Amino acid sequence: MTMETVLLDDIDHALLGLLRKTGRMSYRDLGIEVSLGASATADRVKRLERIGVIAGYSAVIDPETIGRTLRAAVDVRLPADGDHEGFEAEMSQLDEVDLAAHVTGPFDYLILMSVAGVPRLDDIVRSWGRSFLAETSTRILLHTVELANQPG
Repeated sequence: MTMETVLLDDIDHALLGLLRKTGRMSYRDLGIEVSLGASATADRVKRLERIGVIAGYSAVIDPETIGRTLRAAVDVRLPADGDHEGFEAEMSQLDEVDLAAHVTGPFDYLILMSVAGVPRLDDIVRSWGRSFLAETSTRILLHTVELANQPG
């Protein structure tokens, strides 16, 4: 399946940036930011949704408020005959997994996690190791850098 590239103008890009930061802005407030009326802004946003540029909306959860004060990046390598589907299924069931990506390079997966602490992280990695893993490399995230084009 070939994905068609959509051409966006400066207003579309501005709307996308604002919605990335605050997805609950009203059409009126969005319009003020991009110098359009509420109706024209609503039409633009609905068009971006219809053509698939905006794929959906979600809540950004602060993991620390629910006791997940440790963030980690875990690189995972499975054995050559490893069960990728089984590993992905097990990993996708964990609330602590914020992002999982099958990647190139010496490891098979990059997993970003938010956990309650080192013991929970250790429990998760050990449970994967019993069933799936050949090797892991875990890094603790010290702080994240706020990017201009991402939610804060």
